[in-house]
Amino acid sequence: MIPLRDQELIRQKFAAELLGPVKVDYFTERELSIEVPGRRPCACCKPVRELLQELAALSELISLRVHIFEEASEERTKFGIERIPGIVLRGTSTGLSANGGGGLFKYYGMPGGTEFPVFLESIVDISRGEVLLSKESVKELKRLRDDVLVRVFVTPTCGYCPQMVRAAYQLALANPKVRAEVIEVNEFPELADRYQVRAVPLTVIADKVAIPGAMHADALVEQVVQASGSGVSQPAEAGGPTSALTPEEAPHAPQRGEQRPSGLIIP
Repeated sequence: MIPLRDQELIRQKFAAELLGPVKVDYFTERELSIEVPGRRPCACCKPVRELLQELAALSELISLRVHIFEEASEERTKFGIERIPGIVLRGTSTGLSANGGGGLFKYYGMPGGTEFPVFLESIVDISRGEVLLSKESVKELKRLRDDVLVRVFVTPTCGYCPQMVRAAYQLALANPKVRAEVIEVNEFPELADRYQVRAVPLTVIADKVAIPGAMHADALVEQVVQASGSGVSQPAEAGGPTSALTPEEAPHAPQRGEQRPSGLIIP
């Protein structure tokens, strides 16, 4: 999955930057040798598993556990995993709230293309426990009383998406009450339709506020705190630059066995 030359670059990066253990929990389907009528196979579950296995082999500080979605009800509830392929990144000291939060990072889909570098950086952030937010933003997040779900919709070709992914994950790292999810819209067209994703990144906070485009992490903190204290839905806020979905990336129902290519970019 990852070219050998790139694997060596990542191995060097992990050796230089990782400080503590990182746990990776991967939720997938059981691979069957026969086709089951009425069941649509997960197109990218196998390549995502191969990608994670290769990454885990590049550092002794990264451990990978694979869960079969239908058979892992306890783990699904523990981490709040609702679909496959689902990835959970967490440190060994991560605590869990009743709703499955606790500073863990969730990624649905293949972390390829422009998302691959920020996926690697997120592993480093967890390993180091490094919060990059301003002191004011960290203080502001302490105002949260309840868990807040922050969903970031992305594509592997969007140049603005990694900024919002890193920001959402940083909020989750700073305060376990923020539950950060990244969703690759190509793999989940039904969610793209539900949230009317026409351009990315699109950040949805507590299913109340939808923010199109990239914005500074401190500005995202303000939006999250405001949304957590509001009992009514709000219109989409003015955001930053976006990447329009191409015809190939526009939401559509996948065909049986369809697998979308996701290239990898090494930082």
